[in-house]
Amino acid sequence: MNRIDKPKLTSGQLVSKLKNDKGVTFRYENEQSAEEFLHDRNNYMRTASYRKNYVKYTKGLSEGKYINLDFGYLKELSILDMHLRDIIVRMCIDIEHDLKVKLVNDVESDATENGYDIVDQFLNKYSYIRDNKLAATASSPYTYGLAFKYFVINKVKNKKTGKIENVIQTVDCPVWVIVELLTFGDFMRLYDFYYNVKGNVPVSYKVLNLVRNLRNGCAHNNCILADLTPHSSVPPVEVATAVSKISTIKNNQRKKKMSSRVVMEFVSMLYVYNSVVSEKVKYHRIQELKLFWNGRMIEKKAFFKTNDLLVGTYEFIKKVIEAWF
Repeated sequence: MNRIDKPKLTSGQLVSKLKNDKGVTFRYENEQSAEEFLHDRNNYMRTASYRKNYVKYTKGLSEGKYINLDFGYLKELSILDMHLRDIIVRMCIDIEHDLKVKLVNDVESDATENGYDIVDQFLNKYSYIRDNKLAATASSPYTYGLAFKYFVINKVKNKKTGKIENVIQTVDCPVWVIVELLTFGDFMRLYDFYYNVKGNVPVSYKVLNLVRNLRNGCAHNNCILADLTPHSSVPPVEVATAVSKISTIKNNQRKKKMSSRVVMEFVSMLYVYNSVVSEKVKYHRIQELKLFWNGRMIEKKAFFKTNDLLVGTYEFIKKVIEAWF
């Protein structure tokens, strides 16, 4: 594949490509409207990515073209994806907040821990977090005050780049401060580190990492509904066990749906949310999720009634939501 195979095309040419090469119809969205959508509201790559949820003809005159795929379906999936990403980001922020609250509370209640030693041990093990990640917080307008208060930081010229960089010389930082300076990914390592030392990990790093991946995908505005087909993903044991206890979900359905990476990450996020988020916050956020899932998500369900993949995935997640919340 090279530049000749993928030339720059106008929105009008892209619509023609969808129609003539991909077999996409324009029953619900005329071609002119589709051109305007691709030009003004979304790009071709993002909109067309949802076609992976549809199958192609494997023989005959239409070989290689999609079966029963209309541009209106692609547009609707892109809109649903946008709304879902917004909800997921808010849910992941709730999870991060409550995980931090729990960790700080547990350290404060731990008679063997002063709040500083665990940070020293953690940064000794993960020195790259101190040298690269935490040093960078001294340059942020939101965290530089904390950084300079709890770290001794020198300004050093990098011999290779010639740039002036922050270098942490010493750390005198308690856990209730460092949790405000760490990224979600680095906080997860601290969380896992502390509870492993204590011999009791409430939520495994493997599960939290799935939540982080999903959060990052949504925060970076990736198309999370672009490909829901079953693949080879295997969910963590604790998540698979929790789903297996839902009586309305058959074993083969669980294995098939959870083999999709996106579905596995989303269900893992729901599992963690149900496990760690406070009841008051959980109530309001889940009401928001249910309103979307039972309302806007199926507003144009007629578009997808013949797509077993989309319908089956929707019903599977709906059963999980109903069972856990």
